[in-house]
Amino acid sequence: MKAGIAFSDHSDPSRAGREAASRAVALSGPPRLAILFTTDAYPPPPVLEAVRLEIGDAKLVGFCCGGILADDAWHPQGVGICTLGGDFRVRTTLQSGLDRDPYETGCRTADALLANGVAEGTVMVLPDGFEANLSELLRGLYTRCGADFQYVGGGAGDNLKFFKTHQFTEQGCASRAVAAAVIQGLNLVTRIGHGWVPMGDPLVMTRTRGKIVHEIDGMPAFAAYQQHLGPISREEFRTRGMLHPLGFPDVFGRYTIRDPLAVEDGDSIRFVNEVPSQAVGNIMDGNINQLIDTAGKTVREAVSAVPDAAFLLLFDCISRATLMGDRFREELRAIRKAAGPRLPILGALTFGEIGAAGDVPQLHNKTTVAVAGGPLPA
Repeated sequence: MKAGIAFSDHSDPSRAGREAASRAVALSGPPRLAILFTTDAYPPPPVLEAVRLEIGDAKLVGFCCGGILADDAWHPQGVGICTLGGDFRVRTTLQSGLDRDPYETGCRTADALLANGVAEGTVMVLPDGFEANLSELLRGLYTRCGADFQYVGGGAGDNLKFFKTHQFTEQGCASRAVAAAVIQGLNLVTRIGHGWVPMGDPLVMTRTRGKIVHEIDGMPAFAAYQQHLGPISREEFRTRGMLHPLGFPDVFGRYTIRDPLAVEDGDSIRFVNEVPSQAVGNIMDGNINQLIDTAGKTVREAVSAVPDAAFLLLFDCISRATLMGDRFREELRAIRKAAGPRLPILGALTFGEIGAAGDVPQLHNKTTVAVAGGPLPA
């Protein structure tokens, strides 16, 4: 198999799509699959039309994201594409209705992907990251597909406007939807990591509703945070909270992160994604150096597991970039060092990351998901 990765930040959407796609195809040859990332600087239809003219009848899966990682830099505007050519199978689907019934949307997504009898492979899941209950989407997907598949992806978003985002396949584009692909016949290895560590004693989420945590250990959520972080104000929490998300351990002691956004009425706290009631977790502590090192380690583990790696895809949380500021360039340098000097890399800044430490896919925050790909071993 061959891979081509290219990027364009031309101001014209059609030209940006055409430039990125034509350069990628020149490297991969005629593609069987194109993975497309765009930003909210462009309306999706002209980008999608231009890309489809370059990739022919190849399958396509993609989304609008909060920024693109290409050429070892973070770009707030642009079109990035990875084209894959070779002898493998791929099927895509674009399913709407994520806002109405995420579980049923997950089931429909799985049924569409499995329609031709695919029994194993990698499922790439790209949902609208602004919608609620994305864990229910994954539960529906896993109910139908099961443990014979691995799962990877991230939530679509924008440049922190939280207004509207898009998901697309070769069938077209939509919002409040999920774009997905199942890939069979490539050696795809996924790894996840974040670098956050627990602080203090475990806490019980005694009252939650969706993305709102009302009480922790029987007291207002913000008061519980203040017990651990000191007498901070609501305004200070906007910054301090970025360094102190919640973490919920699995049976292996690995933590799934939930990212706080803001203190609300009644000293409740709004999070990026849902927090289950009665869940037991910890307030986590973040050290920028540790976050950077973990991103490099995650990439190193993925790439080293693929002997003839031809490309690397990244789904990296946009809040990591926001938190690190100028130091986010150090994370990108750590990723490049871990991947090696010549491996082509394409990444997206996401609103929630999808990956599995074991078999079951989970929704993560403040996390790096790496996908190394190459041909199946002979």
